[in-house]
Amino acid sequence: MGLLSFFGCKGQQSDRTKSYENLSDDLKSKYRVELNRDSDEDFDKEFIRTTDLEFSLIDSYGFEAIKLIFEKRNSEHYYLLGNFPEDCPWFNMNGLSNQKFVDRNFKPISSQIPTLLKSIKERCLFIYAEQIDSKWHLHYMLKMKLYDDRDYYRVYTGGEPLSNPDLNSSLKKFEWTLPEDLKKIYAIHNGFGEIYDANYILNNNDIRVMGEMMNPICKEQNSFPEDYKFDNLLEFFPDGTGNAQCFYRYESGNNITVDWDHETWELSNQSGFFDFINQRMSEIDEE
Repeated sequence: MGLLSFFGCKGQQSDRTKSYENLSDDLKSKYRVELNRDSDEDFDKEFIRTTDLEFSLIDSYGFEAIKLIFEKRNSEHYYLLGNFPEDCPWFNMNGLSNQKFVDRNFKPISSQIPTLLKSIKERCLFIYAEQIDSKWHLHYMLKMKLYDDRDYYRVYTGGEPLSNPDLNSSLKKFEWTLPEDLKKIYAIHNGFGEIYDANYILNNNDIRVMGEMMNPICKEQNSFPEDYKFDNLLEFFPDGTGNAQCFYRYESGNNITVDWDHETWELSNQSGFFDFINQRMSEIDEE
């Protein structure tokens, strides 16, 4: 099935449309049971069964299947692009297709992350907003290949735009200024990526200077890095295994990033912020 056949939801324009089947209440009850993994069965077998089922449901039932799959994650407050309510930050882009939405939303930094935006536009199945109390998130569901070459999805999530971010307590404590590149991404999404897993840009409240966590550990172990101080590392991109990409504070500024290894405490892979996310976040498929 072609990727563009997913486009065709109400409020979205595409070169090809797809009519989705009706997901009745009886079918929802049936699939709720089938979506649960049986802990008594082999894990790998159940993983394949349930992930195949999720993708097939989205293929058949579209956005209603997404709401069913994420029922335990506040999906009753999901709104598909084209049906964003007036108080949603992205309401004025309701009439755009997925691709045009991405173009307009990321326009201020489009030249700095071309590969990432190309990946998002090529793979975007659905764009939908989520209301959480008075706050909003925006979800981009992307088609991906799992490690065994099966079709599945990956969801990148962005927070509300934040035009004038304040310094959080960690930055104030260690006398940091907010890196200019973070300000640029926060003006589009205050936090972005797989926020329920790993590999995401932390939002303005959650970024932390590593000295806050590591200085007490260094003192306890009487072991300190030889060529840097943790006070000069600002974590913004955890990888889920303890490592992190961090801004490194030089006397000349703080817009260079490095990879910090939690086992060796070594720094590597110096790069600009946008160079890093353009390469890292455009890698959608599993290896």
